[in-house]
Amino acid sequence: MKKTDALVNLLVEHIEHKDILEVACGAADFSMSASEYASSVTSIDIDDSRLNNETIDKINFQIMDAAKMSFSDKCFDTVIIYNGFSHILKQWKEIQAECMRVMKTDGVFYIVSTWKLDTNLMINTFGDKAKWQNEFLIVSIKKEINESEYVGEKNAKTCSL
Repeated sequence: MKKTDALVNLLVEHIEHKDILEVACGAADFSMSASEYASSVTSIDIDDSRLNNETIDKINFQIMDAAKMSFSDKCFDTVIIYNGFSHILKQWKEIQAECMRVMKTDGVFYIVSTWKLDTNLMINTFGDKAKWQNEFLIVSIKKEINESEYVGEKNAKTCSL
C-alpha cells in the first residue's frame, strides 16, 4: 500500500464525499489517492514541473500561488498540505490564512508529513499540536463554527474555481 493510500484511510472521514484541496501538491500523489473517495479534489502548486501530466476525472490541477488563491471563500471541506511544509514555510502565515479562508466553516486543515525535514520544522512550528499517527506527523486545524456563518453557508452558491 502506498503511503498516500494509508494516509487517506487514516483521514477517510474528512475525505469521503468531500471537496478536497491539496496545497503545494508537487506530484499530487495524495490527490490521486484521495480521488478514490472524495467528491472532488483540487490540487495546486506554484510549479507544474513535478506533475506527471495525468488526467484523472475527479482532480482539478491548477498552477497557483497558495498565498494568493483565486478560489471563493468557503469552498473546500478539507485542505491538506502533504510533505510540503518545508516548501511553504517562508510564506506560512499567508498560506495558513488563505487555507482557512477557502475552507468551509466546519472544515479541517491538515499539515501532514513523513519527511524528516518537514517533521522537524512542524515540531518546531506547532509543538505538541503535531501528533504522530502511525508513520505520519499530523497537525489538524479546525475552523471555529460561527452559527450565523454556517446557516448562510448552506445556502451559498457553489464555489468558483
